[in-house]
Amino acid sequence: MNGFEIARDKIFAANKMAHHATRQASAFLSYKYRKLEEQTHNNVVVTGLVDHFWSDLYHHALTISWRAFFCWSILFFIGINLGFSMLYALVPGEIANLRPGHWQDFFFFSIQTFSTVGYGGMTPTGTFANAMVSVEVFIAIMINALGTGLVFARFSRPTARVLFSNKAVVSTVDDTRMLSIRIANCRRSIILSMDMEMALSRLVQGEGGRYFRRFDPLPLIQAHSPLLRFTTMATHVIDERSPLKGLKLDELRKEEAEIIITITGIDEVTSQSIFARTAYTFDNILHDHHFVDIIGIAQDGRISVDFSRFHHTEEHMPATH
Repeated sequence: MNGFEIARDKIFAANKMAHHATRQASAFLSYKYRKLEEQTHNNVVVTGLVDHFWSDLYHHALTISWRAFFCWSILFFIGINLGFSMLYALVPGEIANLRPGHWQDFFFFSIQTFSTVGYGGMTPTGTFANAMVSVEVFIAIMINALGTGLVFARFSRPTARVLFSNKAVVSTVDDTRMLSIRIANCRRSIILSMDMEMALSRLVQGEGGRYFRRFDPLPLIQAHSPLLRFTTMATHVIDERSPLKGLKLDELRKEEAEIIITITGIDEVTSQSIFARTAYTFDNILHDHHFVDIIGIAQDGRISVDFSRFHHTEEHMPATH
């Protein structure tokens, strides 16, 4: 092999290593800011998938914020009435009792027609105007029915007022390490048939240098509860079978590890399924701590729940033998 071939092979090998390193860096950066709680759909740039607004209008109308919902509703209401007011302006002589030179009267006439108020001050007199009124009333009936259904669906959509502790704790009980998260039901109604699931989420490197999110289940001592009235604990035992066993904090931070917990149940009042979730980075986990008690008995004999102490913890040093 001559010198030219040796130099060519070195250049090829260097380019291959650089390409591989670029792929690793790109893959890592694509997941670097992928946090369950810190990032929403609006923070993610999606390519290769076309989201047609009109093809999934109902879902968009249910999932956008109330502020956006009302803003779009107002803009739509103004826009459709402006459109019909322009049509009425084509034949001003067919609308009775219009004030000369007051073009806003066409807009207000459209609003009265659209809402089927019909005060009687302005009325259609010609064929074209009556035809436009008929079309607008038909469209208004359909839109008002859809709008009422959307508002009702947004109000009746099941939501869970479940409170998670702002930190998780690791404590030692009878020489056993346990990871615990406190959960509370903030409603007076009971959550029935509640299921809890906990998992360890990590950014790991697979074959070919590609990064992907790995989810390892963390079994709970009691994953199912017949009901949740006040508070409960989601507790995972860190034993030899636990995915957390032997993991170092620096390694977990490098892998951007998180503890994810999800809850499903049935609301007692509405009989609808409810869901809740949250996530904890390992910077939000306190070691050798436990949660303070918040349930007691009031002077009148009733159960007292002090939610002002819900997130409070106490240091709990393991007993030495």
